[in-house]
Amino acid sequence: MPLDALDQRTLSGLPRLSEVYDAYGVQVNALSVNEIFALYERTGFLYPDKAARLLPHLGQVRENWRRMLRGGDSLLYVLTAGDKKRGRASIAVWRTTHHGWTSQHLVSENNPIASRAVMLAGTAASILKGIDESHQNWFRPENRFPSRVFGSMVQTIGQSLSSVQRHMYFALPRNSSLPSGGRVRIVPYDASHEDALTLIASVARGSIYVTAEQLTTDTELTQVNHMYSEVGLRRTRRVWLAYREYKDEPIGAVIAYRGPLGLNFSYIENRCDLLLHPTLPDADAVDVVSALLKASSSAYEDFELDVIPVIAEELAAPALFRLGAEFLRHYCQGTWLQEGQLRFYRHVDGFYSRLQARVEKHSMQPSLIGQER
Repeated sequence: MPLDALDQRTLSGLPRLSEVYDAYGVQVNALSVNEIFALYERTGFLYPDKAARLLPHLGQVRENWRRMLRGGDSLLYVLTAGDKKRGRASIAVWRTTHHGWTSQHLVSENNPIASRAVMLAGTAASILKGIDESHQNWFRPENRFPSRVFGSMVQTIGQSLSSVQRHMYFALPRNSSLPSGGRVRIVPYDASHEDALTLIASVARGSIYVTAEQLTTDTELTQVNHMYSEVGLRRTRRVWLAYREYKDEPIGAVIAYRGPLGLNFSYIENRCDLLLHPTLPDADAVDVVSALLKASSSAYEDFELDVIPVIAEELAAPALFRLGAEFLRHYCQGTWLQEGQLRFYRHVDGFYSRLQARVEKHSMQPSLIGQER
């Protein structure tokens, strides 16, 4: 896609790739894992509910982060700005697909300038490298800061290059005894089902989701799993499709992600995406959801938690409740493609410029410190 005049002006204003982090006053992987986690604790990022689910596995989580960081910036990198006196800000970025990344855990010790620096530096570096095909982040809609900056990004980037979707996050007990789902036919994915998977994923989550998750180019994450295996970890994905008996059009799918435990503090790296066709009658939802989750449970036989993190839309909620799943919280998944990176950069820069102008006008510290919870 050719650049328009505004994109070209933004690109021309970026520093050289070799100088990009110094230009923003940002460091890469400057903190140890213990120092990173201490920063999360100081900023209140580990609120009680999240901490309670994480702490029993904290030793393994820390080790997984250490292994990821051994890969330099190939799997996980942490950007930091600021210092002890002025307050630090940090953001972590990890590889979710072969050409896609997730930005997460944006925290700041009341230093919006440092928050702006880590976000713009990371985006600028990705633009200049030119090989990252997609980016995403996850945030709670009730969290004021990310909702204001990330929840509004589609207005700047455009619907053809970005999306923000609201999901429900459930915890399904791994030992649940799920019925087989009546007359629902469940089929494990293979290459012959590419069109069917694209169809159900597109109608359930949209084309941006299909592209960013590389559902058609690396369905089982074989390429990225090879990179993870080099540090003794894994990143895999398994898919099952649901059909009505004797019908060939899919009515649902489940996508089971597996990755290093606690790479994301809400276990998004191990989420189970439940996709239902929007026209599926409520009366059929329980059978479809039950059959899909029963099939996908095999992907979690060695999962360290007692529950499976399930991401679904409201259409599936009544069925999930009936099957014994616990609703934890709402999450928004923000996604933008490579062609929208320059617009994302301007969106973030514009937000922080307005925030800083208000701070300077009122000569007071801002109440927004940028915690992505």
